[in-house]
Amino acid sequence: MSILHPLSLHYPAISMHRHLLRSLFLICCMCCLAPQAWAEGPGQEDLDEATLKKLTAKNMADLESAIELCESALEKGLDDENKTYAHGLLTATLYEHASRLGRLIFDQRPIDPRWPAARRLAMKDLNRVIEIDPKMGSAQLLIAKLQALPGGDRKTAKQAANQAIELLAAEPEQLSKALVVRGGLAEKPELMLADFNQAIELDPRNMPAWRGRGLYRLTQGDYEKALEDFQTLLENDPKDLSAHQGVAQAFKQMKQFDKALEHLDQVIITQPSSSIPYALKAQILEENGKITEAIESLNQAIRIAPKDIAALMTRARMRASESQYDLAEGDVDRVLKLQPNMPQAILLRSVIGAAQGKFDEAIGDLQSLLRQNPDSIDLKLQMASYYDAAKEPKRAIELYDEVLSSDPKQQIALRRRGDSYLSMGKQKEAIADYEAALQQQPKDSGLLNNLAWIRATSTIDELRNGQQALQLAEKACDVTQYQQAHILSTLAAAYAELGNFEEALKWSTKAVELDPEEDQLARELENYRKKKPWREQQSAFAEDAESDLSDAGLDEETTIEEAGLNDTTKDPDPKESKSVEEATTNSQDAPTTSDD
Repeated sequence: MSILHPLSLHYPAISMHRHLLRSLFLICCMCCLAPQAWAEGPGQEDLDEATLKKLTAKNMADLESAIELCESALEKGLDDENKTYAHGLLTATLYEHASRLGRLIFDQRPIDPRWPAARRLAMKDLNRVIEIDPKMGSAQLLIAKLQALPGGDRKTAKQAANQAIELLAAEPEQLSKALVVRGGLAEKPELMLADFNQAIELDPRNMPAWRGRGLYRLTQGDYEKALEDFQTLLENDPKDLSAHQGVAQAFKQMKQFDKALEHLDQVIITQPSSSIPYALKAQILEENGKITEAIESLNQAIRIAPKDIAALMTRARMRASESQYDLAEGDVDRVLKLQPNMPQAILLRSVIGAAQGKFDEAIGDLQSLLRQNPDSIDLKLQMASYYDAAKEPKRAIELYDEVLSSDPKQQIALRRRGDSYLSMGKQKEAIADYEAALQQQPKDSGLLNNLAWIRATSTIDELRNGQQALQLAEKACDVTQYQQAHILSTLAAAYAELGNFEEALKWSTKAVELDPEEDQLARELENYRKKKPWREQQSAFAEDAESDLSDAGLDEETTIEEAGLNDTTKDPDPKESKSVEEATTNSQDAPTTSDD
């Protein structure tokens, strides 16, 4: 007996082949909901056409047409059995439509930058599926995978993953995938590892499970076992770049830099058209202080992938750290041509400008970002640091006031506002901020030192307190292991305020030995030889005030790190001094594996 292929069916023959159409649909979609009787109804013709559309669908438009016809059939009216069949057909078609959108996200390389829009459309389909059939395990799994992506709803992802695990218990391969998703969302390390282990046990061919466990072990410091997992991935696919990255990172964490570089060199030989190993080499070279070589490695990466925003941003940051400001600005300009108004690029451009003393331009960049995100505390703190560096402490204080009005215990703002007050000679106000900040960070050497300095050297009698200055200075020295010259000089000043010039000379001498180039330390020592306590009234415009932006910058994870100046005649804590560091390099988060 010959069976017609679905593509050979023609609409005029629908009434003759209705049983055949539905049988084929049941086989294709694994649906057991077909009615036993085929009573006619107002929506019957639309339902028959929907069945044909589903069977012969060649593209997304065909699936969308089938969905519309199903909905039309249900709206027009069907008997109970055909209504059940129509619901089955509708959920299957919606799921297939969502699955195709999912493949646009998970399977395509390079990743389509429109993937967030594809997720929204897929979720619209899937939400309708689970309204009709909440026990469809495959739909719950796809929801979990989509919502686990950056910018998704983690709570929804966890709930869907748990539902999928319960519903797919009899399907080992699908259950393994659901466990990987839940493992990636787990907050407790032991739960994450348990899910990855179970996923591998259920399906040893589930490479995302091996990848997830390898990354877990890498973050937990179990580098040897992480290497084993990544090697398993490479046995499955020798060209798996993320696995090569894992191997290099494991060697790097074990401080086996030569092995990491050797491994990446082998990857470059076998995959010369990939920019990724060059970018990884740059990370390792930078960590070893080989900035010039790191930049050259990024040059190679960018020659291969001229539109690699991450590589361009990283090179801009490195060039800025080497004071190659023109070249750094050129990289940022290239990024902004590729992705106009990218916040991370504008932020990095502002830091580069500020490092050159172009404070008007740097502040203008931050103002443009604040217009988009007016409540950002990080941006306000960054801009305030620019005002401090530009010797405009009053404007900096206005911004710190804004931050503290919404969060009175914001430690960074308290500390920085205290520095600004101190630079203006407003020592009473500075003391209040330092004391409030110390309640949040009682072991902050910079806070301890600055407060001790005021208490020991203020020209205002009622603000001096030699005993408190000594206690604070000793704590600051303990934290820095008596290795910071400017903190030892504060300890000396505290002893001098108490009239103990023998101890003042001892610690002042050690401060000069640690930093013989600092003229003020020498002047302090000479003062104590004359048995005179040190007196000082800070000013934002003192000759030896810091005027650069060496400690304004961004951390590696793209938050705006504490940045600002102790713009006083007392040197800032060197431990807090920072160069221009890394701004976020990715224009938008995107999935990195085909099955996670």
